[in-house]
Amino acid sequence: MNAPLPYWPAALRLDLAAAYVGLSVDTFKEVCPIKPIHFTQSTRGNRYLRASLDNWLVSLDQNGPNSAPTTRRIAERIGGKN
Repeated sequence: MNAPLPYWPAALRLDLAAAYVGLSVDTFKEVCPIKPIHFTQSTRGNRYLRASLDNWLVSLDQNGPNSAPTTRRIAERIGGKN
């Protein structure tokens, strides 16, 4: 049986934000351009919005929508047309 996916809150602490994107905390702090929002005056109140992290990760993806062949191009290849 498959284990359930972890629950990721909408606003993540630093350690959870790093885990969410698959990086160590040190690497996350070094490479992530997303700034945390401040719920309190303490740094313990800082949270990274999961939606902002998702947008950042998508911006890093080099597999844009034009990188995959379209259905028409696949059909043309199957039919022997280039």
